[in-house]
Amino acid sequence: MNSLQEVSSELGIKLSEIRLSIRHPENRGKVFILLEGKTDIKLFRNIFSHIYTDTTALKGKDKLMEALRILEDEGYRELIAIKDADFDHLNEVNYPQNLFITDYHDMEVEMVESGALISVICEFTSQECYSKLLDNLKSQIYTLAIEIGYIRWYSDKIRVSRGKGLFDFKRINLNSLISCSNCQVYLDKSEYLRLLYTQIKSNEENVEENITLLKATSSDRLQICNGHDLTMLIANYFTVSNINQKKIEEALRLSYRVEYFQNTNLYENLQNWSNTNNHRLFD
Repeated sequence: MNSLQEVSSELGIKLSEIRLSIRHPENRGKVFILLEGKTDIKLFRNIFSHIYTDTTALKGKDKLMEALRILEDEGYRELIAIKDADFDHLNEVNYPQNLFITDYHDMEVEMVESGALISVICEFTSQECYSKLLDNLKSQIYTLAIEIGYIRWYSDKIRVSRGKGLFDFKRINLNSLISCSNCQVYLDKSEYLRLLYTQIKSNEENVEENITLLKATSSDRLQICNGHDLTMLIANYFTVSNINQKKIEEALRLSYRVEYFQNTNLYENLQNWSNTNNHRLFD
């Protein structure tokens, strides 16, 4: 079975599950919310009403958007989807009215920008670094992550035009290029770029020049930085032995309160949809 068939088969199975759930008598009148992954469910089920909504996860934004399109074509109307914006705000991408995107690059950035980050610092940081991280952690991680973000943005543009990104970021262990000293994290950016550029085919031209052009286009770190890059960097600031990126993201989700979400444009857009369509989403 080729990869396209595998995707189609996996999506078909998921769609069958969703249709059965929608048709179940106990779910009559509920709004079904499609999300990108299981960690999104962990976050959003604390935000949406379990009485009026039902959440389900698909593996990735492509499957999510395709599932929404298929189900809407079949006539399902009590249905919305939420995806990370990624670079869509920067690229001025428009989506159907039932597809909602985050204010910033992704929900991890949303959480970092909220009071949840302060809770994480209070929980995990050492006494000697506490004040420094309260004052400087955000600026430090964004300074490092935005350089990676520009590269991700350019690779994403290549993906949109050619169907495949220029770089495979998962092939590089970013943690191996990070060191920490005196409450400060350092990233060997030169080595990171070298490892990335070894993936480029010999006929690929002007990569660095094109990335430089993107830098002139926008400096909006909240749209450019990838939230998972931020949480990976944050984890390296804490000397507790069992703290890693997964633990940081869990802690951010647990610390992210409904009040934080209510201050987002995403919440306002969802409320407008709720009022227009006479369906409740929140308690």
